[in-house]
Amino acid sequence: MSAPIKAVVSDLDGVVYRGEIPMPGAVEAIAAWKTRGVPYLFVTNNASKSSEQFAAKLNGMGVDIGPEGVLTAGDAAASHIGHQFGRGTRTFVIGEKVLFEAAEREGLTVADAADVEVVLLGFDYGLNYAKLTVAVQALLNGAKLVVTNPDVLTLTSDGYEPCVGATLALLKASVPEVEPVVAGKPSPVMIREALARLGSSPEHTIMVGDQVVTDIMAGQSAGLRSFLLTTGVPARPVDGITPDAMIQTLLDIEVSGPAG
Repeated sequence: MSAPIKAVVSDLDGVVYRGEIPMPGAVEAIAAWKTRGVPYLFVTNNASKSSEQFAAKLNGMGVDIGPEGVLTAGDAAASHIGHQFGRGTRTFVIGEKVLFEAAEREGLTVADAADVEVVLLGFDYGLNYAKLTVAVQALLNGAKLVVTNPDVLTLTSDGYEPCVGATLALLKASVPEVEPVVAGKPSPVMIREALARLGSSPEHTIMVGDQVVTDIMAGQSAGLRSFLLTTGVPARPVDGITPDAMIQTLLDIEVSGPAG
């Protein structure tokens, strides 16, 4: 018999909303969790926006949540550096303003130089040759590489654009020996950070997502039962990864009460 569900970690796009429209039953389910005192946290590989921005979007849809209820891959990456290397770690950041802010909140020392301990790589609309050169020099000098997410493409209103994974491939081509730590899904790093923030155990927490190769893999890698939200079309196993359950809305999840 499965352990009772006492906490929920959930993806956002495709689970809570699609674009600007709430998914059926999502707002009602989250309100019920809140009423029952069930802890929940939303995770996203999108590191180009802040948790405050995501919380504002959710509030606009009727979900009562603060920025502490959203964990981005940028937040998770900065937290990982802080935990593994300590506050004050000299870090070269490639990313948008929100990633710099996440690094500073974590107490990291952001430096625009190659003599750093860590390179933090995220999505950067202003990516250029000069930034790549500093990153390569830092990695050749022995700096560690922490990456927000592995996605090679991102979907925009105008079609697909290259994402962080494409930049990661360039850095790895230049410095083949580098072994990056990826914070975002399908890595379990962000999910473990979510568990720490919730104060819940893997046994009593589930991961909910709409993608097997990212959400389900990340959740199971962190030891969570992982539920796949579908539109009624059965999902096929991907690379041997099979969801622990399939649901059509968040209302299908039977929570037992608060963690503890």
